[in-house]
Amino acid sequence: MMMDKKTAIVEKAAWMGYEAVKAESDSLIMTVVPKLGSRVVSLYSKAKQIELLRTPQSEEAYSQAPLLYGIPVLFPPNRIEDGRFSYRGQHYQFDINDTATGNHSHGLVHDKEWMVTEMKAGNGQAVIITEFNAVNDHHVMRQFPHPFRLVMKLVLEEGMLTQTVEVHNDSSQAFPWGIGYHTTFHFPFREDSSEANSIFSAPIGQRWELNCRFLPTGIPVTDTRSGPLNEGIAIAGVQLDDLFQKEPEAANEAVLTDKDAGIRVRYMADEAFGHWVLHNGDGTGRYLCPEPYTCVTNAFNLKLSPEITGMKEIEPGRSDSATCVITVEHTE
Repeated sequence: MMMDKKTAIVEKAAWMGYEAVKAESDSLIMTVVPKLGSRVVSLYSKAKQIELLRTPQSEEAYSQAPLLYGIPVLFPPNRIEDGRFSYRGQHYQFDINDTATGNHSHGLVHDKEWMVTEMKAGNGQAVIITEFNAVNDHHVMRQFPHPFRLVMKLVLEEGMLTQTVEVHNDSSQAFPWGIGYHTTFHFPFREDSSEANSIFSAPIGQRWELNCRFLPTGIPVTDTRSGPLNEGIAIAGVQLDDLFQKEPEAANEAVLTDKDAGIRVRYMADEAFGHWVLHNGDGTGRYLCPEPYTCVTNAFNLKLSPEITGMKEIEPGRSDSATCVITVEHTE
């Protein structure tokens, strides 16, 4: 265990039988499971004694819907049509793991083991760094034959979690990339909190029209919910399962406020993230996924400019990064 005068602790732990790493600040306790895609599986408010993320009651529950717990890392995010695309004359075929639509879904790394490369505490910060190296996974290299590394840095400080991912191109060729997070909050945060007193806002603009395979047609459409969602709406009776462009003039953050619990969570994404998926199933499961994406679903196949789709490219030997921040505030 490593400790600092101002509460900052990092230590090895266990989570549902998996090896985990736990970090603690003055306000929050975070648990990360490297074997489950370097997933943040728990973010706990010490003052309110509330779990902020959706967590499974059992390993069986987790296995039935693994992407609806914690913060899964999607590289690339969402679906790829038929699992295939071409880039600079090279053809790629990803596994078809969404048999209902015949697409690849949710990327290559959310269920892969990452390695812990550093864990430290100091100056009020608890830091965990993990890495996924593609050359160590032949299943990934078969689908995406580029040596690459993802380095995830998680910094817990007081009431703030900063999550930064670096994408490193260790190959001799450029490749396209995109990343997103299937972040699933338990919302309302408290079991006895009213949905009528649970307010959600998101920085959304036009909605991407989707076809029957849940792939964008390439046409953004006006959605009458965008204005109210930018201002904030009570989540009671609201059903969401949509992909939006970011509203250009809005601060790039989703905000979840549980008035009964006296807690507000701000989920900020940096300028790399230009799209949001909003999802809460049928609206009755008491969870909410505000999912920041750097690129739109199926970006590698859309006949639109990268400025619109968000598709990014990395030349050989170069790297890029993207950052999200979760800030927890007490409203009473």
